[in-house]
Amino acid sequence: MMKILKSVLWAWIICSLFVFNYAQSTPRQDMLVSVTSDEMVKNSLRAHIEFLADDLLQGRNTGSEEYEIAARYVASHFRQYGLKVAGENNSWFQSVPFIRSTVEQSSQQMILHTANNQTEFKSPKEFVSLAGVTSAIDEVRGKLVFVGYGIVSKGMKHNDYGDLDVQGKIVVMFAGRPASYPSEEGAHISNIREKLRHAANRGAIGVITLDRHIPSFASRPLINWKMKEGGVFDSYPGLQGIAFATMDAGRQIFSAAGYDVEQVFAQARENDLSAGFDMDVEVSLIRKSTHEALFSSNVVGILEGSDPVLKNEYVVYSAHLDHIGVNTQGVDLINNGALDNAAGIAIMLETARRFSLGQRPKRSILFVAVTAEEHDLLGSNYFAHYPTVPVDSMVANINLDMPVILYPFADVVAFGAQHSTLADNVRAAARTINLRLSPDPIPEQAIFTHADHYSFVKQGVPSVYLVPGFTSKDPSINGGQVFGEYYSKHYHQPSDDISLPIDYKVGASFTTINFLIGEDIANSPLRPRWNEGDFFGDMFKKTARNMQ
Repeated sequence: MMKILKSVLWAWIICSLFVFNYAQSTPRQDMLVSVTSDEMVKNSLRAHIEFLADDLLQGRNTGSEEYEIAARYVASHFRQYGLKVAGENNSWFQSVPFIRSTVEQSSQQMILHTANNQTEFKSPKEFVSLAGVTSAIDEVRGKLVFVGYGIVSKGMKHNDYGDLDVQGKIVVMFAGRPASYPSEEGAHISNIREKLRHAANRGAIGVITLDRHIPSFASRPLINWKMKEGGVFDSYPGLQGIAFATMDAGRQIFSAAGYDVEQVFAQARENDLSAGFDMDVEVSLIRKSTHEALFSSNVVGILEGSDPVLKNEYVVYSAHLDHIGVNTQGVDLINNGALDNAAGIAIMLETARRFSLGQRPKRSILFVAVTAEEHDLLGSNYFAHYPTVPVDSMVANINLDMPVILYPFADVVAFGAQHSTLADNVRAAARTINLRLSPDPIPEQAIFTHADHYSFVKQGVPSVYLVPGFTSKDPSINGGQVFGEYYSKHYHQPSDDISLPIDYKVGASFTTINFLIGEDIANSPLRPRWNEGDFFGDMFKKTARNMQ
């Protein structure tokens, strides 16, 4: 049956490409006006979304055969638009080598040792262990040291480790960050990967993170990418145990050490904790892990610029092609990912088509459809570490992810624009099509650090991630309410499919503003630069990337 379905799928691909090539042959008078108002644009977006969100693609899970079919669909359109291959080995593709690590549920143990007895916590009710990325069996016992939130940040003048000696010990920390910290900066310094790095660099042998609820990702298999230099990125063999535990479990641990966990947490939340402390109790962490190698493709194409010098610099458009695959329970099992992120890929493809039709911009345009966004931005992270063009030649990144094109938006939110001169490019593009630029309506979500553009930011590339604002041109529609309902009812659910009331005219408008932003950057004599004194710019920029 699967062979029949795949035959049907390939037939659909061939037919869709034939139809698209036929449509491409229509002559144009005024390129910008025609491609933004023509019915063809809406049909193009619809066709891409309907294909990528079809049940036959089984939710485009990272490492799946169906994902690779989607990758080849994107590559075929890159070729149609006259882009040049920009992957590896003279192809459209950059194959990302992953390792998937899964903890054996029955093997997990977390045991508190005191002078008089020991307490064994229950998994998954009280704790969950992360899998060992490079090890099959781990059993570690060590003294506990409380390190606040486990945050170290020179820019925020914060160091929870102070003068504590955690060499050979297990550190205990709270999830999150102090309440007073800005959302975006705070989200970066409190990311679990950052916290694990600081613990490992100081010689800790284990980490226990306390939270009100155990995060859902802790129970899922881990995916990490393999480095070309050898080893696995963001893996710390010295951390032989990593556990997430509830505050109830934390209450027992702190009580055994003579502390009240709620009182300590309240102090930490207000950043009123001058130093951590040794807890004078021990914990054992035990786990067994299995490992599986898998590969998944980034898709990369270049539209070469017209200027003999500036064509060696690149404006990067990124969008993630993957989604979360198939559920194990329910009536409708397939997470089609129509808005997340077939819509973003569709808009990127339409943007590439527009650039290919008119006079080419001075700088080159690099289009990257990335994998494994749903696994902590791993595909874009890999590309940002191993770009197929020199990293210093990437002048800006424009990311396209989950545009909620369900209502006629009157404004846009540009996450990250306030950190660099990209804000000027966004304002100019918005004015051109009579849109307003609005501030972040949900700053507590720290969206700037949670999408693929952030992988480029960490390599020093000024980046922006645009989403429709919450103001609707139709006064009878509450844009914020529509967005909220999508997020609560359809995000990462099988209902994120083509039955949603997607407004393809709105999608065309969203395509236009993203196109105009990139066009402005590509033709500007100056490359974008970080704002003076910006937290992220100061942390990640390099002198070569900010030369004019």
